[in-house]
Amino acid sequence: MTIQRKCVVMLCMVTALAASSLYADDKVVLKIATVAPARSAWDIELKKVAEEWNRITGGLVTMKIYSMNTLGGEKSGIQKLKAARPGQPAPLDGAIFTTIGMHELVPDAYMYTLTLPFLIQNQTELDKALSVYGNKIESKIKAAGYELIAWSNVGWLSFYTKEPYSTLAELKKIKMSVSGLDSPILSDSFKISGFNVVDTPAQKFSQMLKSKNGIGGFFAVHLMTYAAGFYKDINYALDVKLCPVIAGFVISNASWEKIPKKYHAPLKEAMEKARKRLNDALDSSDADCVQKMEASGVTMIRPSKDELKKWEAEFNDNINDIYKAFPNAFDMEMYKNIQALVAPMRK
Repeated sequence: MTIQRKCVVMLCMVTALAASSLYADDKVVLKIATVAPARSAWDIELKKVAEEWNRITGGLVTMKIYSMNTLGGEKSGIQKLKAARPGQPAPLDGAIFTTIGMHELVPDAYMYTLTLPFLIQNQTELDKALSVYGNKIESKIKAAGYELIAWSNVGWLSFYTKEPYSTLAELKKIKMSVSGLDSPILSDSFKISGFNVVDTPAQKFSQMLKSKNGIGGFFAVHLMTYAAGFYKDINYALDVKLCPVIAGFVISNASWEKIPKKYHAPLKEAMEKARKRLNDALDSSDADCVQKMEASGVTMIRPSKDELKKWEAEFNDNINDIYKAFPNAFDMEMYKNIQALVAPMRK
């Protein structure tokens, strides 16, 4: 081989190595924590989205998914979105939070407004409310330093108890757990409304639920209750759409900007398709969970329309007291506007 040819070969090798190194530096690995239970519909769809994002970007973006519970809960997830020291990368790039976590992350977005009992009673009403107020909420999230990738309704809040009840007054007497929520606003709001709630450490929740002298019930959504196996330790479940439990998928602005802008819209579109699949399947998913819980011996409590009207009136009476106690928890003006927005839809 001539000296000239050797030089050409070496030059090609150096160029290839440089290109390879440059490509490696451009790769983006997103560490995402999620509240979704393992093997749940949300967990499955998120993993599909991770594969789709990798395909769309030609291998540029990889998503690593972690369970929020193993990280210590939503409050811990929020802390891990921030760097421990200036100049260091944050442990997490993004997360999927419940309404509670979203409020703790961005308090002035007033996420609790969308989940006040009886305000929004079906997916159509929720979609309408988000179409009107979604941009306002999203702008607050953006200003706080996060890109909202998507939000979705993960289910309808329900109560799960060991003892039966037929009225709201009887339900309020049962000792309810607010385990692992890390949010005094929610537990204190229930106390103001007259509920008998106790703060239960997340790691002791299952043990106390099984205990005869522990807690008498808890509140969650059907999917979480069934997927986590908590239904095995209760006897009654409320089958009523009290309010939606909304999950928000956010990525820090710094991590989002690492992805070339040409991919931003296609990535969000892939997530939107997954969100729509989840929302479209929510009613059937809930029905399936109810059927399986009933088959295992859980009795579903279904109040009549007249009874629910009384419940709604009582919850509405408590709203003003909660607002006085926590004026920064939700937007009273937005609450009243959404009431006016959905009223014609119910006629």
